[in-house]
Amino acid sequence: MKQILNYFAYGSNLHPLRLQARIGACQVQSVAQLEGARLCFHKVGLDDSGKCDIVQSAQPGSTVWGVVYQITAEQKILLDHCESLGRGYQILHTEVRSADDQRLPVFTYQAMAEYIDPQLQPFDWYHEFVFHGVCYHGFPVEYREMIHAVNMIKDPDSERATHQQILLRELRKSFESKQAD
Repeated sequence: MKQILNYFAYGSNLHPLRLQARIGACQVQSVAQLEGARLCFHKVGLDDSGKCDIVQSAQPGSTVWGVVYQITAEQKILLDHCESLGRGYQILHTEVRSADDQRLPVFTYQAMAEYIDPQLQPFDWYHEFVFHGVCYHGFPVEYREMIHAVNMIKDPDSERATHQQILLRELRKSFESKQAD
């Protein structure tokens, strides 16, 4: 029997099509919240743009919305590679509150201190991955507005941007078809 892990996605992996493109089919367990944390786009990506990170926050009501995916140990190895484990992100074992108010043990990725630059901004396509995931899962309007308001920059690498736009078109279609149902 395969070992199943609870992965908490909160950034560009929120949308199931994005995650599936990276590691194959996986199951959504629940929308969830990581309480006492806030979302930042300050993690230095391999492309030198800002990527998502979670930071502890003492601010009342601060929470990071995400999705708990059930993945296999083999898929985690693929995801570790995609997330630059040890070269930007480290594993964080924590607990989240699911939509049905259950406490779920999860693992997620958190930026290593030496890979944080508060001056960074995400590329427009990366921001769009995050925003489509937030919309797809129906996160609260306030959270959606916060994500929408994040400043972003255009990717100077047009080939990379074009490649990412291909998958984003699929995400848009998926969201539109979900809205039609």
